This record gives sequence, C-alpha cells and structure tokens, in this order.
Amino acid sequence: MTTPLHLANWSGPAVVEQCRFAYHAYRDAKTRSYQAYFAGKPGLRAEDHAYKARDIGAALPEGWSRLAELLPKSERHLHHLSGNSSQVLALGLLGVAAEREPSLRWLWDGLGPLPPPKSVRPDWQFERKLAREVLGEQPRQTSIDLLVDDPAALLCIECKWTETGIGACSCGKNAATIADCGKTVLARDRYWQVASEVFHLPERRPGEPCPLSFTYQAVRNVAAALALARPDQEPVFGLIYDAENPYFSGCGAWRGWPAALHATLDAVDAPVRFVAISWQELLPLLPLDSATVTWASEKHGLSQSA
Repeated sequence: MTTPLHLANWSGPAVVEQCRFAYHAYRDAKTRSYQAYFAGKPGLRAEDHAYKARDIGAALPEGWSRLAELLPKSERHLHHLSGNSSQVLALGLLGVAAEREPSLRWLWDGLGPLPPPKSVRPDWQFERKLAREVLGEQPRQTSIDLLVDDPAALLCIECKWTETGIGACSCGKNAATIADCGKTVLARDRYWQVASEVFHLPERRPGEPCPLSFTYQAVRNVAAALALARPDQEPVFGLIYDAENPYFSGCGAWRGWPAALHATLDAVDAPVRFVAISWQELLPLLPLDSATVTWASEKHGLSQSA
C-alpha cells in the first residue's frame, strides 16, 4: 500500500498546481539576485544578457576555469552560462571539492548512510553519457550529472537548483496531462520497467496524466544505477537540491521531491538506495578554497556557515 507521499499518488499537473505561485516568486527572486551579481561584476557578464556569464571561465569560481575541461562541450546545457544553471553550480562546487579532496569523504558524509568506500580515490565524472546499449536508448542517451564509481557503490547523482522539479520528458506539454507520449520514449522498455517494478507507478493510460513524464529523470537515474552497478556494488541514486526551491522543499500538499522519492524508494526490498541532501546542508562539508567560498556566497547566496 502506498502512502500519500508516494509518487504513485501524484501527477505532473498536480505537483505544478501545488507549487506554481510559490515557485514563480522564488524564481523571480533568484533572477533578480543574479542580475545584481553580474551588474556588480560587469567584466564577467555576457554583453547580450543581464544574468549570463560571458564564457564558462567567467561562470566558475576565480582561479578554477580549468574545471571547464571536465564538462564535455556536447553535454553542456543550452543555458549553462546563466546564473540559474545547476550544471555550472555543481561543476564549481563539486569539481573544486573533488580536486581538493579526491577521497570524496565529504560526499559520503553528506549523502550517507552509504556503504563505506573501499577506494582512496573513487572514480568520478561529470555528465557521463551512457552507451546506447546500457538502457537501450536511441537516438539520444542519458547523461548522469555526476557519476561516482567506488568498489562499494555506484552513485548516479542528479544536481538541481532552480528547476521546476526533478526533470520531465521532452514529449511535449500534452504528455504530462493526457499521456501523449512520443514514440521514442514509448520504445524505451527499460524506463517503463523501472517505473513499474521499482517506483511502483501506475500503468500509462492514454487520456490520463503520464506517470513517467514528471518522474522521467529520476527513473532514468535509477535505471542507469541498476544497469551500471557491478554485482558487488550497491546501486545508489543521489539528489542534491536547493532547499529554497518549492518543488524540493515542498509546498501545500506536496512535501517536495526528496520526501516523495524517499516514500517511493525506501522499501526494505528496494533494489536501489536513494539519498538526498540540499546544497545548503552540503556546502559546510565541502573542502573549498576561499575563492570558491566567496563565489558560492556572492553569486549563489550559499554560505559555509553550518
């Protein structure tokens, strides 16, 4: 039996209805903050946009432009230079932390409980694009925001900031409301299998809200973790989010994505472990230099003060 928080009891339109007004106020405040940041640092701002960096080096913490090499150009989001970009926020904070403390002990401490790491330097990669055969994806494949590979655990981590939720499909606006799904998504059997057997979501019914549309990126991350983990590794789906974003902190009857995912994936016999932490909680644990601490505070309003 599912609880009221379980994703089986929700749909994309229902979540939007709960969060719509609070999110608009939140996003407006974020945008004004980034406009003010770039107004105070005109040398970093793009000439044609009020809250976009001129290039990826200007978007990152001072002295860390080399981190751009960790983000393949083919996998950079369309708006990755925007102040609101979760991709560059993650690259700046997690990239610096991983370079300064390669053991990733800070990540284990933040996302725990996790199996104790067995490697002194776990492998990690931003925007790891999966091979087509991993999830049977054609023509476009899943990219994991941050993939961490330790002999004890395989972590697929989704990094969010100002997004309207966990990430929906690209089938169009009718997919969420009447399950008008694209042929490409319908053909991805592994997605639907994980949605049914792991998330215990209801079956897709044309004319009704699609259960996969609004849970899309969560399902893909879980499917990827299960497919990539070796027999001796624990598959883990991790989420890092903004505690101020109504879609994640909760609004009205919607308690937020972390709570909903825990209610959905925390069964005793679940084949994957779900862990989550906000940027606000994680930041004090990160081994950052002073330039990155300043960047996090001045640009993103994030403080290392616990």
